[in-house]
Amino acid sequence: MKKTVVNSSLLSLILFLTLSCSNKEKSVECTTFLECLDGTYWTTDNNKSIWTFNDKKNGEYLEVYISGDNCYTYENNFIVNARFKYQTKINLSEDFAGSSWFYTIVNDSIIEKTKSTGGNTSFFYKTDKNYLDKLLELDECTY
Repeated sequence: MKKTVVNSSLLSLILFLTLSCSNKEKSVECTTFLECLDGTYWTTDNNKSIWTFNDKKNGEYLEVYISGDNCYTYENNFIVNARFKYQTKINLSEDFAGSSWFYTIVNDSIIEKTKSTGGNTSFFYKTDKNYLDKLLELDECTY
């Protein structure tokens, strides 16, 4: 009888710890745009490029895109001298080439990029890393 009580107590403790740990993992939620998108990949409207946003100290994105010569090139916000102004959980504001751009998480699979003065709206669609691997099978552009 004593052995059964000890086994039941041990089993209950293990079950409690398992449920507690799994609830903590599910309750951890991102707090900034870059944190929410860290490690995800996004294609543009025309599938000519793929983006990834990284949760670094100053924020960073990487864009890999296909040129007209069937080769790829890449850039990031530091290469093109873009600067993040602010971010919230669903928005990011960026200054680039004299204009402000806003990135907004529409839902789990769509990001909207809009020029602050209007017009020039594009969308990014969530994809997996395999698309990046396919782009990188092309040669890197040399110009």
